[in-house]
Amino acid sequence: MNAPGKENDEMVTIRYAGWPSWLARLALLAIALLIGYGLLLDVEPLHEPEVQVSSGSAGDRGDIALYRRVVERMQGGEDFYTATGDEQHQRNYPTKPFLAWRLPTLAWVISNLGEVWAANLLRFVALVAVLAWIMELKDLGLRRREVIGGALLAYSSLVIALPPPTYYLHECWAATFMALSLAVRQRCWPLGVFFGLVALAFRELALPFVLAMAVCALWEGRHREAAWWGAGIIAFALGLAAHAWVVSGHVPPDGLQGASWLAFGGWHFVLSASQWNVLIVAAGPWLAAFWLPLALLGAAARRDPLGTRLMLLVAGYSAAFLFVGRDNNGYWGIIYAPLVAISVTFAPAGLRVLWASARGRPVTAF
Repeated sequence: MNAPGKENDEMVTIRYAGWPSWLARLALLAIALLIGYGLLLDVEPLHEPEVQVSSGSAGDRGDIALYRRVVERMQGGEDFYTATGDEQHQRNYPTKPFLAWRLPTLAWVISNLGEVWAANLLRFVALVAVLAWIMELKDLGLRRREVIGGALLAYSSLVIALPPPTYYLHECWAATFMALSLAVRQRCWPLGVFFGLVALAFRELALPFVLAMAVCALWEGRHREAAWWGAGIIAFALGLAAHAWVVSGHVPPDGLQGASWLAFGGWHFVLSASQWNVLIVAAGPWLAAFWLPLALLGAAARRDPLGTRLMLLVAGYSAAFLFVGRDNNGYWGIIYAPLVAISVTFAPAGLRVLWASARGRPVTAF
């Protein structure tokens, strides 16, 4: 039995409560059409690992092989930029523009810790992130089954980063730290800022996350938090400029120019990029057609600081992937996979309230 006032509290929290019936029906129709359209698309299942493939030998191909070789050369005494420029050039990878070069953070971590300890570090951070989400979901007042379900959903996306050799993918590290940042922000915003900026240090694709967190903090009047996010963004911009300057001195004269990332892949690419979850890997790409629309519904469901951030992030990344990302960039979806999974946690309550609003009836039970 629900605690007194529980239903009223949830009705206040769910954004769709009180919507006019025509608007709720329109939203349900949009979700249904999005799911139906996704089922009609010929989305291929993930390949392990689905990363860019160069034209090298069959046993030494792909992004992970490239990054592993860079680390090996660094452990042999070479610097990151010399090793990366040489390896990318030899493997017929683009060396222009400078964004074709990954940030040196991950290579530095693995070269100094070694593969085993680096992998264990990522596993530890993922475990802490899951525990942090359990605490966050409990703080939100969710029932035990919802907390357990949310934790399992978070784990279902984070676990994709754990088996070797996916810890060589920068997106895995950034996504894990982003998930941890959002989970701890309410309890301790300085830690939230720290982990968010760590994510940005691993992969520049985390920049929209940091920007969204900064904007939300400013909007809510959390000026100290917003200032620290802003300082981190400025520091990152300076670091990225330094990275670009060093890269410019290591680009071979005949280095390849990378193709534009503005590829307009549409919903097909978005669904391809949203498969980074063990549930979808096990069931097949058809589940992504349901998974992402329900995540969008759940991300927008809560009328609270977490809901605002999830809505901006899940909708923002999904909208960006409509236009940005080539066919071989599907692994970019790792970057927000944990946020998508967490959003699915709130989809059932959001769907029930939306359905009740569409029928013009108050919600009597959850």
